[in-house]
Amino acid sequence: MVRSRAGATWRRSMRWTAVVVLGASAALVGTGPASAAEADITGGSLTWGFKSSFRSYLKTGNGNPPIAASDGATIKTDGTFTFPSAGGTHDPATGAITARYGGKIVFSYPGHFFTIALANPTVSVSGGASELKADVDLTTTQAEPVSVRQATIATIAGNPGGSGATVTGTNLATTLTAAGASAFNGFYSAGEALDPLSFTFSTGDAEPAAPTVTVTPPGGLDPNGSTITVKGGGFDPEANNAAGIYVSFGPKVAEHWANAGILQATKWVNKTNEPTDARDRLNADGTFSTTLSVSAVYTARTGEEVDCTVVQCYVITFAARGSADRSQDTFTPVTFAGGGPGGANASQQITTTVTGGPLTLGVAGDTVALPAVSNGQVASGALHAATVADLRGTNAGWSLVGQVSDFTSAGGSIAADNLGWVPSASVVADPLGGTPGVVTPGAAAAPGAGLGGARALCTSSTGTSNGTFTCGAQLNLGIPASATAGDYAATLTLTLS
Repeated sequence: MVRSRAGATWRRSMRWTAVVVLGASAALVGTGPASAAEADITGGSLTWGFKSSFRSYLKTGNGNPPIAASDGATIKTDGTFTFPSAGGTHDPATGAITARYGGKIVFSYPGHFFTIALANPTVSVSGGASELKADVDLTTTQAEPVSVRQATIATIAGNPGGSGATVTGTNLATTLTAAGASAFNGFYSAGEALDPLSFTFSTGDAEPAAPTVTVTPPGGLDPNGSTITVKGGGFDPEANNAAGIYVSFGPKVAEHWANAGILQATKWVNKTNEPTDARDRLNADGTFSTTLSVSAVYTARTGEEVDCTVVQCYVITFAARGSADRSQDTFTPVTFAGGGPGGANASQQITTTVTGGPLTLGVAGDTVALPAVSNGQVASGALHAATVADLRGTNAGWSLVGQVSDFTSAGGSIAADNLGWVPSASVVADPLGGTPGVVTPGAAAAPGAGLGGARALCTSSTGTSNGTFTCGAQLNLGIPASATAGDYAATLTLTLS
């Protein structure tokens, strides 16, 4: 009987995905130091994989996982890493670049006694030299640990392109330096070619965020008097000669900025105020937090009686000192217990925290027994279903690939490529009504051109990977004429990344 086995040797590799920008390479050149014309970098990303052979070696080990991303770095399904912009400067007149990127990648192989953390890469172009710098921490029991900060771990060849406020370098060749070789435990020598690197960054003023306000609690207030907490963001501390904003409570009226007498309570918030009963501070990043004392019924300074259980009342923000600037205006509704516009009502604020879940792989069994067949025939059977659950909430994408070892018996062997398959995949319905994901089965592989190398069983692309999916396959093992009679066994390994 011919058997295919999958059990304790099934592996799991959980990773995250990000977008990579790739293109053609050219010469990366920079001249001279930064000058007064340099511009601040406000966004962008860097993509690099260090070295593909090193990543493949780690996958054979016992790291859990072998490669992990954190602090904003992500891992693409092809194994390369993406780091988000962390600022820097660019001088278009000289070509000088200091483009900093954030995040950390950890390489782990406990069985070979080492962990390496690569963090905060920087692309540096100055005086004709183009370099990749990074923080690297090597922990090993086989040698002295290494900890370097912004060491030049690789040189870069190639030329950034783009115009205006965007600069892009694509598929730029990188070469390991002596410092990089030491930090990476001497796995490779200085001068070794590494994976190509791509980066992009933009300069100039970032688009300002629109003002937003939250009120706590937003409803169910005691009509006789309550204190509410008002928090805001996206405001401009420098607008209107840094006059700041008013944070008020009352009904919405025409030209509210000129008719503040109808409002019950107001605080002036700007960047220089010290907190008092009537004032508070607007932080440099456009945020603030303050409190207002409010009640459902009050007599306004205009002499009118306002009943906020009959008319809708709001926390209102607007530019201070009668400014015509309406970009600071917000209206956040507030309600009171036992009443409200249009009839009685009460409300409760419901909050929760979604922490994000794991990317997991499960299988329905650990042994597949194919039927006994004669030489020159094909033994067929069904792979036990594999269930992939992507509960991370990131829609980052994933792939499930399989590879089999050679089939062996007491008297001979059958090459791994003689095992082919016809994959299938389906989406498991979400009982909570979430947006269904999309899963794609891998390409069929015929016996003789089969699973000796890694092949996709199923994949789900970025933007459609949330949910639970089932992946299976019909297995087809071609028995060569030269195979000796006997019981054969092989190990099929599925890897989720």
